[in-house]
This record gives sequence, structure tokens and C-alpha cells, in this order.
Amino acid sequence: MRLFDNYLNGLNDVLSHKVNVTPAMLKEQRNLSSNIQKSLTSQILNESTHDLPVVIEGPKVLFNYDKKFIENSFGKNPHSFDLITIGAHPDFADLGESCYINHHCVSVFVDIKGSTRLIEKYSLLEVRLIKDSLLTLAIQVANQFGGHVHRLQGDGIFLQFVRRNQNKNDAIINALNATSILTQFVTKDLAGIMKQYSIRPLKIRVGIDFGNNDEVLWSYYGIPGCNELTTTSLHTDMAAKLQSKANDNTILIGGNVKNTLDLKPDFYSYYENESRKEKVYYISTQFTYPFFVFNWQDYLLSLPFIGKNSDGVTLDVIEKPITLECYISNPDGSKKERYYPNSKSIPKGKTIFYYLKKGISPYIKQYYEKIEWQAYNSGKEAADDQMLIHDFGKINHDKTVCETHAGYLGHHYVECRIVRENNKNERVTFPIFVQ
Repeated sequence: MRLFDNYLNGLNDVLSHKVNVTPAMLKEQRNLSSNIQKSLTSQILNESTHDLPVVIEGPKVLFNYDKKFIENSFGKNPHSFDLITIGAHPDFADLGESCYINHHCVSVFVDIKGSTRLIEKYSLLEVRLIKDSLLTLAIQVANQFGGHVHRLQGDGIFLQFVRRNQNKNDAIINALNATSILTQFVTKDLAGIMKQYSIRPLKIRVGIDFGNNDEVLWSYYGIPGCNELTTTSLHTDMAAKLQSKANDNTILIGGNVKNTLDLKPDFYSYYENESRKEKVYYISTQFTYPFFVFNWQDYLLSLPFIGKNSDGVTLDVIEKPITLECYISNPDGSKKERYYPNSKSIPKGKTIFYYLKKGISPYIKQYYEKIEWQAYNSGKEAADDQMLIHDFGKINHDKTVCETHAGYLGHHYVECRIVRENNKNERVTFPIFVQ
């Protein structure tokens, strides 16, 4: 699933030594004043050039980030930042140094493992370029899903998915979408290129946890002039611990993530390493916290534009001739807006419309076809109402539009089947989250 072709092409160039990454003396920069030029010239004559700053010729990173794939697939996220920054979260930066506020937060720790070995084949500048480009990709993808970069840590990055007064379910969904895409890229796309050059592929490990309003305290640490606005929370700490515990190319999530979304069993499993299987994290002898492996591949496969390649294993972006398009509105039909698959959570009570499409045009039912609609729900609320599977009372059958409403917390999907006499049937699905 080649999500970022520009990135892959750029990394391929540096791995094959096609990119010219060489230093140039800072004295050659045209924007230096004459006094600085003279000072540098004097130093060059009398000191080792290793003591002088240099500029890197060639690209800072390997590509110009293209937002189109994510915007076309998940819609333009209303929680993304116009300006990407690092450090204090912009929504809480106005907090006084002696003040605090309680507000929920999704903490995400991402670590790229194995970059140290790159020094065996590449110069320091080439290693820097590879690492910097990967971190830049993580920053850009996270920002598109409303993630804020709190800190860069060597080969890792600490992200906060939260906006002031944002729905907590949406913050978690954004974190899962961003990290699933990043894990897919490193695990499959990047690994494939590195194997071509007999390089042991880089690995990614991710830890995610969510703290509710009463579980997260935002405040400053340190002294004026040397301080940091950050969170105090078990769940911030747990995200870091889960990242360090994660197996290669794995995302671990805390119990709050699963419970808040009432995540369907298809998307999580219990942690297992070489020595044992674990269901809880032992914080102390008296206190444990459940955690799970997030099955990011199965989650990505729930998206209608993702499928398995011809090898039956590799995920790929696929274009289907017949699709579903979803819109949500108030019960009275007002404020109709498009909903992209797994992009956010729909409030209960909202009316949902699924439109059958052929390409960009509405689907036209043929006389020899039957159209059947069915919903597949998940979660405790739907199970208690015995509504895990239902066909809408068949009121939408033989229609190219299915109208329903959001009723149960969880992850659900609707299926439309086009039944033909020649058995060349079609099946299309569309997944949603309900808060």
C-alpha cells in the first residue's frame, strides 16, 4: 500500500546513494554579513574546520508532503492545525504558569527502532536525512489528524491528540487513524525498499492511551524561563510504558481506549511476547491496568478503499467501481454533511444516509437486479438490544439510498448487496463510529 510515493522515491534515492548530501562551509552563505565573513575566515585559517557550523547541500527532507490521500480518504479534519508547532499545546498555551486545568487527552509515543545500524552503510548526513524525513512524515500525518507534537526524542516522537472541547471519541479515532497509517508505511512500504538494498528494515513501536477529564491535569513543570506545559496523568505515563513494551511493528493501547470507543473484538487482542501472554500492566502489587494489541491491519481493512493485494497478505489502496457515500444530518434533515469512513464519531440520534454510487454518479438500478441493505453493529448497547445484525425492516430494499440513524456506541458498518441473476453480485460496505 504505497501511501506516500514521493517519500518512498526519496528514500530509495538516499538508500541507493543517488542523493547528494554534502556539507558546505557556512562562510559561503550569501546572507552572512561581512563582519561574520571576516570572523569565519580568520577561524578557518587558525582553527579546525570541524568547529565551524556547516550547511547541508541538497534537500532538508526528501519530499514535499502531499495531503491529498488523507484528505480524499478521511476528509479534511477540522482538528488539524494551520501552523505546526512543537512544545506547549496551542489550545492550552494561555494557561498561567501557576495554574492548572483538567481536560482529556490522548497521549501517543512513537519510536522508530533500528536506525543506529544505518551508520554501517551510510554517512552521518545520510543517516540524519533518513531519520529526519521519517520524523517529518510522522509530524505531517499526525497534524492532518489533529495531533500536536509535544516533543521529539531521538528516534521517537511524543504526540498529543486533543483539541479544547473536542469530543473525546474523535481524539482517540484520530490517534488510531494516524498511527495505523504510519505503522503500515514503516512496516510494509519502507521495509520493502530497505530489503532491496539488503538493509535490515526499520521497525516502529507505538503506545497509545486516553485519559478522561478527571484523569488528566495540564500544568507547567520547572521554573520561569525553563519550564514545560505538559500533562500529569497515569495515562500519559502508560502510553510511554506501552510503547517501550510493544513488539516490533505493533501498536499497544490502554484499556481506556478500548472502553471509550467500545472497540469491536476484531480490532484488538491480548499482548504476547516470546515468554508470556499478558492482559494487564502491573503498576504495583495492588494496582493493575488492562492493555491490548491494536490490530491495525484489520482496522485498515475495514476501510472500503483498502484491500489485500494479489499475494493475499499485503494491504493496498484499491479503487472500486461501485461505492457508498455517506452523509449525516439532524433528524429534521438540516445541516447535512459528508461523513468519511472511520473519520470521527457520529452523535446518537443523527440521521445517516448511504448513497450507492457508480464512479462519481448515482447508481442506477437495473430491472434484473435486487438491492439489499444490512447493518452489522458491535458493542454492548447494540448487543443488549439484540441489534447486532438487522436489515432495517427491509424498508430500504431495492433502493439506491439507505436511511437510518445512529443509535449505539461502537464501530458499525452497513453492507449493500446487488444481487443479479447471472450471479455476478456486488458487495460494498461502509464503516462508521458512533459516540
